[in-house]
Amino acid sequence: MAASETPARDAVLVKYLNEAFGKEKQLETALQAQIGLASRPQLKKGLQEHLKVTKAQSRGLQKRIKELGGKADAGPDLPGPDVVGGAVGAATNLANRAIAGAKGPVQALRGTGEADNELRNVRDCLWNEAEEIAHYNVIEAAAKELRDTETARLAKTYRREEEKMQTLLERQIAPLMKAVVRDEVPASERRAKRTSSSAKRRSSSTTSRTSSRKKSTSSSSTRRKGAQKAAATRTAKSARTSAKRTASSARTTARKTGKAARSTAKRATKR
Repeated sequence: MAASETPARDAVLVKYLNEAFGKEKQLETALQAQIGLASRPQLKKGLQEHLKVTKAQSRGLQKRIKELGGKADAGPDLPGPDVVGGAVGAATNLANRAIAGAKGPVQALRGTGEADNELRNVRDCLWNEAEEIAHYNVIEAAAKELRDTETARLAKTYRREEEKMQTLLERQIAPLMKAVVRDEVPASERRAKRTSSSAKRRSSSTTSRTSSRKKSTSSSSTRRKGAQKAAATRTAKSARTSAKRTASSARTTARKTGKAARSTAKRATKR
């Protein structure tokens, strides 16, 4: 079926698939430049593996576009009037190809050192991964809206591959920045900063210990006061109990004495 005869439903999908295809072809060139500049083994290996993934994605996108009746073309003539937006799409694709062609030499010269170059390259790779993820999110949403499960599944799979690469790149930032600082910041300045940090930590530790001692002293004083109060309470209670017992004993004695006196008086009266 000719591109002009592509149903509107499929033309929408072809439009977004072709944009992703153009990006993947662009990155095939960019990744080759990145690999040549990478010196960290883990990063170089990750880029080499992702180049294989990128080429496989390009083939998969090309196949799906053909199945939908479109034509995959990463060149300036990629957008057809009924497929990817005409002159605007063509201009965008041409600009992308120009950027891809210049990316290697531009990156090789712009940094202040090897580590800085590599850090900047990782940053640009992350930007590219974010753009690819956006492409596949859009394709998946379009495919779901149009009930195209095959295209939706393809977009979801490719997005996850880009997210995996994105995670690998994010892990490179901290060690690369550490290398940049080591290369560009004098050791004396790095030590001064660490000394200042150490002083802050010592001060914080001292304050913490002082606070702990104060809390401990306050806690001990509170416990002593509590013990003294409890002892006074027990003494008062014991005194009250003793007084009650004495009063009870006196009343009992008085009752017995009165009873005995009354008994004696009765006997005397009888006689």
